[in-house]
Amino acid sequence: MSRDFICERLDDQDSKKAEALAWLKGNGGRNTLGELPTNEESIALIEEAYHAGAEEVLAIEIDEYDEDDGVHENTGKLIVRLPMESAARRRVLGWCGKQAEAQGYDAEDDEGQTHVFVALD
Repeated sequence: MSRDFICERLDDQDSKKAEALAWLKGNGGRNTLGELPTNEESIALIEEAYHAGAEEVLAIEIDEYDEDDGVHENTGKLIVRLPMESAARRRVLGWCGKQAEAQGYDAEDDEGQTHVFVALD
C-alpha cells in the first residue's frame, strides 16, 4: 500500500484506532479481529506479529456492536510498523504477507516502507 493510503488512515480523526494488543486485552475480552471467533485467537495473532519483530501493531477503523452482554468491538484492519533491522523486517513482512495471502491479496515487497496495511477480512 502507498504511504498516502496509510497516512490517511492514521490521520483519520473520525476512525477509532488503538494499539492492537492493549485494545484486545481491554473490554472484558469482547474485542476481536476480522473473522476470528474469539478474543484469545485475536490476541495470539497479534502476539505472532510482535514475536516476528513488529515495532507496533495498530487496530484501525474499529467498529462497535451492542450485544446482550455489552459492547463488542471488531476490526479487520491493521497497520504494522516495520522494524529497520533487515532480518526482523523479513520476518514481519512474511507475517504480513501470510495474512494478505489468506485473504486473497498479494504480499508486499520490501520497498523501504515504514508501515504495512494488513486486511484480515
